Amino acid sequence: MSIVPPSAPQPHDPANPPPPAGADEFRLTVESFWEKNRSFLFAVVAIVLVAILAREGWQLYRAGVEREIQQAYAKIDRVDQLPKFVAEHPDHALAGVALLRLADDAYGKNDFKAAATHYQKAADSLETVALKSRARLGAAISQLSAGDRAAAETALKALKDDANALATLRAEAAFHLATLAREAGRLEEVNALLDEVSKHEPMGLWGQRAFTLRAELATAAPAAKTDSAAPAIEFKPGGE
Repeated sequence: MSIVPPSAPQPHDPANPPPPAGADEFRLTVESFWEKNRSFLFAVVAIVLVAILAREGWQLYRAGVEREIQQAYAKIDRVDQLPKFVAEHPDHALAGVALLRLADDAYGKNDFKAAATHYQKAADSLETVALKSRARLGAAISQLSAGDRAAAETALKALKDDANALATLRAEAAFHLATLAREAGRLEEVNALLDEVSKHEPMGLWGQRAFTLRAELATAAPAAKTDSAAPAIEFKPGGE
């Protein structure tokens, strides 16, 4: 009886390593999962594709609408066309710009009540800090020019104290308040307001005007309070 010796293990080919332990079991698990859930997975993929297409379509639609609105605004060449644009696109950013133009036009025509209304609507609509601040200042000066001094001072104080407003317009609001306080003979308030002007815009136009006014106060007696005198306020629509 012959005895066959056990064969020596054959070395593995490095180019074709054997499958890892459990590979067949994993493959069977994946195949089983696929067979059971194939319809569901196809549905999920379809839903994702539809969502992507819907989003892209909506973005294209919104871009088209935005272009149309911008083109409609660009075609406006007369002030009397602005109210129609505002009525048709009340929630668009350009509606605020249109209201600002209407307000500037009304102010230039000395229609201060209409200007105040348009400026306030523009301030409520605009989100850009610079334009919003200018609209608020315009509303306050228009109220003052229309004879509503109390409302104007309240609006100017609110703008002056608003940390989010444009610094140069906060300085301008403080300067106008200082001018009004000077007319009323409230000299301590004038100096405090001029300090605020210098704080907000030390080297700008309103800082220079504050310096000049402070020098005048140091060399001249306070102006007498006159209820009939027009407030010495200067405001240029359009920020000129």
